[in-house]
Amino acid sequence: MRGFLELSLFVGIAVAATASTVYDVTDLGTLGGDSSVAFAVSGNGQAVGWATDALGNTEALIFGGATLQSLGVGQATGINSSGQVSGTVSVSGEAHGVVWSGSSVVDLGVNTSAAAINDAGQVAGSTNHAFLYQNGILIDLGTLAGGSWTLAEGLSGNGDVAGYGDTAVGIRGFVWVPGEGLEELGTLGGGSSYGMSVDDAGRAAGSAAVTGGYLHAAEWLNGAATDLGTLGGNNSYAYGINDAGMIVGYSWTGGNVTTHGFIVVNGVMIDLNSLLPAADNGWVITAAYGINDEDQIAGEALYGGVAHAVLLNDPPAAPAFNNLGSAVPEPATWLLSGLSLLLLLARNRISHS
Repeated sequence: MRGFLELSLFVGIAVAATASTVYDVTDLGTLGGDSSVAFAVSGNGQAVGWATDALGNTEALIFGGATLQSLGVGQATGINSSGQVSGTVSVSGEAHGVVWSGSSVVDLGVNTSAAAINDAGQVAGSTNHAFLYQNGILIDLGTLAGGSWTLAEGLSGNGDVAGYGDTAVGIRGFVWVPGEGLEELGTLGGGSSYGMSVDDAGRAAGSAAVTGGYLHAAEWLNGAATDLGTLGGNNSYAYGINDAGMIVGYSWTGGNVTTHGFIVVNGVMIDLNSLLPAADNGWVITAAYGINDEDQIAGEALYGGVAHAVLLNDPPAAPAFNNLGSAVPEPATWLLSGLSLLLLLARNRISHS
């Protein structure tokens, strides 16, 4: 009992270290299909992601204001404060990484994906190798020792890239630093690791295998990996990090039946559902994918059994409930199956069981 009280006190201190102990839920809406997801949020609070429409198509979206702006069939995965959006579309069955900027679209080429964009307009993406796109040039980031492919996932404000690739002994996460090259991210005793994001201080967040083979959310700093634990289930996955070192992701809960989004503050994983005010108690935050330096969080939540893209705001703003509709079957995972995008399928190398 004493240990439980000490842990509760520690968690309470960690939560109090944030600007507020509650987030409110802003519903970002759907396109009439069975799911929508907010995957990234810019420094000025604009979110992007994707949603299925009534015909089952997956469309890349900018969430903002009273309307959803569709960018066409595809997935949007990053946005900067100027409104430039990175993502991936299917053209004649082939993946093309793109950058949307107002009414213009820059195509990064066939069999590419664009995972993230920063305020400098740099883009992290992938072909067979991870790359950094800047000033019209693709910079090949190469491979890890003994490997043949790398995949970029995250990008810092100063051009560091996080991702993962194969090695002679298994899949390993990495951080690529301009002028220094690839730094391999270690595991938590198991056989694999995955870098998903990196901040301006060089801290990386992602997942790593523990000795038992499960994947746990992890943080890397100065070459050292920290196990961030789970919310009671076997697996957890970190996706976003901000420059204050706050990390978001999702974890299976006890019994491994459902997932909950989390935030990590001062090394302590906190269930985001425990930080919602009573007015938002109909929501279940199932995953968190992006966090900005204003502590706004982009993710996915269930309301009445329907999966909606959401933005969690701190301090709270007035919630807007849009297109709640009737209950429909829960979607499989955030890795939507509607697109046959070559490089997005590489994400399936991470087990989400």
